[in-house]
Amino acid sequence: MSSESETAKRAAEKSLQDAQARAPESEAKLKDSCRVKEQLKAHNRANAYSDFIEGIVIGRISDGRS
Repeated sequence: MSSESETAKRAAEKSLQDAQARAPESEAKLKDSCRVKEQLKAHNRANAYSDFIEGIVIGRISDGRS
């Protein structure tokens, strides 16, 4: 094997080791991102429901009904 290919092989192995070392951190960030995404969905659903109820209430008030 040439010295260039040996150097490339060592660089690739080092890169793989670095990626494997960061895997747990990356996985934790992904899980946190998914959790935040679900929280945002729940928040948006709650806001949509609140807007729906507000529309009903405002509609009844503007119609003069109670």
